[in-house]
Amino acid sequence: MQKNLHSSRLLIAAAALALVTSAVPARAQEPAPGATLTETAPVTPVTDVVTVTETVVADPNPTPAAVIESSADVSPAATLATKVHVPLVNKNWPPSTVFGVESSDLSASASGIFATGATWIRRNGLKWADIEPTEGARNWNAASAIQIQGDMIAASQQNRKLILIIHGTPAWARQSPQFYCGPIRNDKINAFAAFVRDAVVRYSKPPYNVKYWEIWNEQDGIATSTAAEPFGCWANTADPYWGGGYYASVLQAVAPQIRAADPQAKILIGGLLLDSNPNDLPAGNYPFPNFGKYLEGILRGGGGPHFDGVSFHAYDFYDNASNTLGAYRSPSWKTAWNTSGPVLIAKTNFIKGVLNQYGVTGKFLINTEVGMICYKCTSTPSNFETSKAYYIPQSYAAAIAVGLVGNVWYSYEGWFGSQLTEPANTAYKVAAVKLGGATYVGPIGNGDVGTAGVKGYKLNRDGKAVWVIWSGDGGAKNVTLSAAPASITDALGAAQAAAASFQLTVKPLYVEFP
Repeated sequence: MQKNLHSSRLLIAAAALALVTSAVPARAQEPAPGATLTETAPVTPVTDVVTVTETVVADPNPTPAAVIESSADVSPAATLATKVHVPLVNKNWPPSTVFGVESSDLSASASGIFATGATWIRRNGLKWADIEPTEGARNWNAASAIQIQGDMIAASQQNRKLILIIHGTPAWARQSPQFYCGPIRNDKINAFAAFVRDAVVRYSKPPYNVKYWEIWNEQDGIATSTAAEPFGCWANTADPYWGGGYYASVLQAVAPQIRAADPQAKILIGGLLLDSNPNDLPAGNYPFPNFGKYLEGILRGGGGPHFDGVSFHAYDFYDNASNTLGAYRSPSWKTAWNTSGPVLIAKTNFIKGVLNQYGVTGKFLINTEVGMICYKCTSTPSNFETSKAYYIPQSYAAAIAVGLVGNVWYSYEGWFGSQLTEPANTAYKVAAVKLGGATYVGPIGNGDVGTAGVKGYKLNRDGKAVWVIWSGDGGAKNVTLSAAPASITDALGAAQAAAASFQLTVKPLYVEFP
């Protein structure tokens, strides 16, 4: 199933990118699972970074327990020798990482998604309108519920962390009768809370084991479509805080019910579009100056105690006009490949600032939709697919650096070209091996590489230093390190000589030290 582009995203893309003058087509929905275990798993072409041959016992709270070692030669043309030092049956496999994927067809994409090494799976979603079309009469055997139940089981069997979105207002509970995506009537909020409690009671236990509950999706969007879309449209454009306070009242009703049903449950604010920074608006006649104040509205409305994590979305737009290798931007946030890097950095810092402003602590942040998209491309530019592959290590290293618990690629099947086809699929798998479980140490400085114009991050994985570096402006850089590293591997898994001096381009490199 596909979904129409949100009007807010359309209008902002039109205003900021000057690329759009009419409505945009559709986008896919969400996530999936599937993988296998052998003590030593040889992996062909980097298409199977980890292969599982034993049944994995589900654990609702997986913790990192495995060590992955990979050879320097990870080229698509070679065999990647990957050893997985875990018991044949290990309930803690795979180790928790920031890597996640959403899929619109879990059953069809399970094996491919699990092979990526993703540990987060996002699924959109459990549809209230389908299950309770008549108030008080719930049909847990509705077709969409049956499908999602199978997906929950599949994710649990592979010990992935499944984020389950709940959305879709039934006709009897809508503020505006025509909008499936719209907000719930005030007098029906408790009915929604009761529905959510029943869902958590049902699905937090084996064989489903769902622990992450996302209350709606992109609910800060504007109502334009009357179709049964997988996003929300709760924005109140007349409210200086965009309607966030009303969403807070829903959280206040729902959160106690979720926590009573499962004290281990984690509640996520529905993925925020957050299409602009209200403190630094795009130039010109920007139509929605309060769009980015939705989270502030939630906090002002007393929603702070009633969620555990903030889910948000951060896409970068390929610069298809220039077709420059590695070039992307997010004009409404004034970010770009050769200045500030992936827009998820700016959005994360903005969210942290809002939480700090209101004294809200102890919340985790997760980017539940990330990707490079080719917006309004009538054909695929020659450098787009390679640029998308190069973007993957940049965005995942950045996610680790800013402290996100997850960075979920949208999507496996794709939206405006974001699909994990080659070479992006290989780049994702290599990144998951190189960066899975890594922690942030610091930025790359000129003194580290002996030249200016290099972007990157210093990370630590399993007690060893791993750097991710690339040319910040696309030009060739002559790098000189203080000592030769243990290995150098490019974004697509090809090894190169582990010398102290080498040339760097826009293609990211993983530089690993003893």
